[in-house]
Amino acid sequence: MAKITILGVEEADYDGKDQIALASAQTWIARIPELFVTERSKQIEIGISEVGMDCRKCVARKLAKTPRDIDGAWFPFIGTAVHDALERGFNERYPLDYKLEERLFVHEYKDLKLTGSCDMMAFTGDAGWSGIVNDWKVVGDSALAEARRGKIKEQYRIQAMLYGYGWEQKGYKVSHVSLTFLPRDAKLEEAQVVMLRYDQQIATEALAQLESLIDAAELVGWDKVIEKQPKASFCFSCRRYDQTNHSDVESMI
Repeated sequence: MAKITILGVEEADYDGKDQIALASAQTWIARIPELFVTERSKQIEIGISEVGMDCRKCVARKLAKTPRDIDGAWFPFIGTAVHDALERGFNERYPLDYKLEERLFVHEYKDLKLTGSCDMMAFTGDAGWSGIVNDWKVVGDSALAEARRGKIKEQYRIQAMLYGYGWEQKGYKVSHVSLTFLPRDAKLEEAQVVMLRYDQQIATEALAQLESLIDAAELVGWDKVIEKQPKASFCFSCRRYDQTNHSDVESMI
């Protein structure tokens, strides 16, 4: 719980009105985590940003629509708030230059329907039908330093290419994809924009891997497919799935 103080007043000297004020502050601080859980955080289907996860076990779990613990955290909440503010600002000031949070259809295979919202398409010409795909990443110092060195997660690379592929499905030409790393703990001048030439093959190869997992599950079942997939050395999603499985066992005892 956050520390709440009344400046200039010793805790032993708090009166009735002070106690009411303190209780009010405790309530609004306690309510903030309730905002962390959004419709997106409740989603169990795989999303575009998750296709290239290092933890292939969790990719398989998402394809299988495995239930998991629903939670949230402060840093993702900051990221969501920044995304919302950027969408509103760019839409209001530069409505002809960008498309923001456009819903994309990327791929369909058997029970899989891979869709998602792309942060930005920046138009570059050809009557608005050609552009650069951009995804905002609100990150801490270490991720910012990695981006500065040109090192980005393969998960991000695949995500960006899949967005480009989704825009192609809508009839747009994509020349580049971009990851804009915005500093969470520093000035905007420290932001890093990492661009890549759009490569459709990266997207289609990632989709082919998903199809292979789906085909395998038809033969042996999702439990065996998930069991065989490699687990990343550190994965927050695994923890949520493991907690859910543990809770389910306890409830049966």
